[in-house]
Order: sequence, then structure tokens, then C-alpha cells
Amino acid sequence: MATMKNTLRVLRLLAGTVLAGSLAAGVALPDEGQAKQPPVPPAGQAAPGQRAAPWHDDPNVPPQQDPKAMEVLKAGLKALGGEEAILGRKTIYIKRKCINHEYPDPREGTITIWFKRPDKFRKEIVYGEDKHVIVYDGRQAFYADRTGSRLLGPTITASTLDGLKELDLPANYLTADLTYFNISQEIPGKLAHVIKVRQHGYTRELMFDVTTNLLQVSGEYENPWGATDKMLRFDRYRPVDGIMVPFRVEHWRANEVVLETEILEIKFNGPIEDSLFSVEGGQLSAK
Repeated sequence: MATMKNTLRVLRLLAGTVLAGSLAAGVALPDEGQAKQPPVPPAGQAAPGQRAAPWHDDPNVPPQQDPKAMEVLKAGLKALGGEEAILGRKTIYIKRKCINHEYPDPREGTITIWFKRPDKFRKEIVYGEDKHVIVYDGRQAFYADRTGSRLLGPTITASTLDGLKELDLPANYLTADLTYFNISQEIPGKLAHVIKVRQHGYTRELMFDVTTNLLQVSGEYENPWGATDKMLRFDRYRPVDGIMVPFRVEHWRANEVVLETEILEIKFNGPIEDSLFSVEGGQLSAK
């Protein structure tokens, strides 16, 4: 039972928002252990004979966007280095030190992400001798640990693909429903513009520092599986190849810190071989 709980905990880490590490979409992984599933089409699209994830928005319905909210979002993008710089990264490599507070005692490890546009992705979480991997090769997702590897079903795969977009935060919300809320004093010592975003069944609040325009908080309170209470807090921004990156991120759930991460290595637009995302004979590449 303990092993299963640890596996679910790591899967939640692997399948959720991937910007910093990341916390989960918070689902019960209904597809885990199923037989081979068909590949999941891109968000809002469906291949012949297939359905897109049921929570995806209708791509034919234009988003409702408050002009003030868009102004704040674009100011935040400019502060980070600009929309073109963020979306123009061909590859992303990030290795983070992490402290996971969801174990009985805080546990230190590393989280490493490789991303190659448009959608190839590999993520590894390592705690001591325990290593957990999720790979998306552009068609399907696999999960592996010391017990072997298995194909992930369409629901958790779609959740993973939604999480990939968080690597472009907050540029990934340019096509979302946007509403300007207010100026908040919730961040100690700072005033922040608050905008609400809704996209693909997720509802979030983004807080941008009034002085620097940098994103300080992303709070999630609804996702395709119901109400939730999760928050990311971004800190220690530093420039990397012309883009401001938060080197420290705290993950909160129900007013408690559950994960802390700090960047150890980061590189944009470096070479990443496709073999890193390959699955050979049902097994993940040894690379």
C-alpha cells in the first residue's frame, strides 16, 4: 500500500503543471494500468475517430478577454523578455533541486525536464535510488519506475499535455478567457494586479507585481476534476538568454507548502536528441 501511495504521489508530480516541477492536476489517475490507448490529439483538436480531452474549449468559440486584463498580461510578458522570446524557444532543459514535504519527513531530490517543440517531453523525478520518468514522444505517453514501464491512458496524457503549456507561462494564456479583478495586497510588501483566466476547464488567478510587472503567484481553484486549492509562488527572477526566469518556486496546497524547488541548471535552444523521447519495445530509452 505504501508503495502504491508513493507511486501515485510521484505520478501527480509528473503529470501536473511542469514549469517548476510540478504539482499535479490532482486527479486519481483513472487511466493508470490500462491497456494500450490511442494517442491524444492536440488541445482542442480531435483526430479522425477520436475525441479531444472533454474539458478542452471549443476552438471555434472566441475567448472573452477584458482589455485591462490583456494589458496586464502583455506587460507581464514584456517584463519577462517578450512573447516572441518565450514562445520562440525550440528546446528547454531545466534541472531543479526539490524538497517534497508530502512524505512523513521532508525528502530532497531532483526534477529534470527536457522539452522539444512542438510537444516532445521527458521528465525525471529522483529521490535517492528511486527514479520516476514520464515521456511523451509526440504521440503517446509512458510512465516508468524501477518496476518497469507502461503506457498512460488518454486522460492522464491529455493532462500532461495541458501541463506542458505551463512552460510558456504566462504566454500560454494569451488565448484564454481573461478578466481583470483588482489590485491585491495579499503578497507581503507588494501590490499586485490580479487577473482571472479560464482555459480548458482550469480557472486560475494570476498576480503580477505592480512595480516590476513580473508574475508572482499563480493560484488554481478549479480544474476539470472539480474545486481545488493550489498555488505557485515565484521568486528570485534571473535572466537566462534574455528571458527572466524564477529560480525559486514554492508549491502550495490548502495553505501549506508541499514542494519547494530551486533551479540548478537551465538551458534554452540547446541540442536535444529525439532518442531521449523514444520508447523501444515498450521500454523507455536508457538515455
